[in-house]
Amino acid sequence: MLAGTVCLGAILPIYLLYFKADSIVPDLKDTAYLGLLALFCTVGLYVIFAEVLKKIPAFTVNLTFNLEPVYAIIIAFLFFDESKKVNISFYIGLAFIIASVVVQALISIKKAK
Repeated sequence: MLAGTVCLGAILPIYLLYFKADSIVPDLKDTAYLGLLALFCTVGLYVIFAEVLKKIPAFTVNLTFNLEPVYAIIIAFLFFDESKKVNISFYIGLAFIIASVVVQALISIKKAK
């Protein structure tokens, strides 16, 4: 984690040269949104992950766990009105991902019986 921080810190001046920013420190509103996303999309998911492992096979749980970026995108749609930046292919891909999770869960439930 330290190496990532150092590398990103070294690249930051180059990034700011091409993409001007008023401030590189997030304001209070952005910090609150980042906190909400971290709380619900990361911490909450880990807690649920540990509890669900007691009842559902690990493969199915990991498949669902890997949907965290999708959850974060949906929350960004709700809070930041980012839906105007995606097209129909995003929604088709999202439907395939959700369908694969549902099918896997159904298969796991049938095998458990």
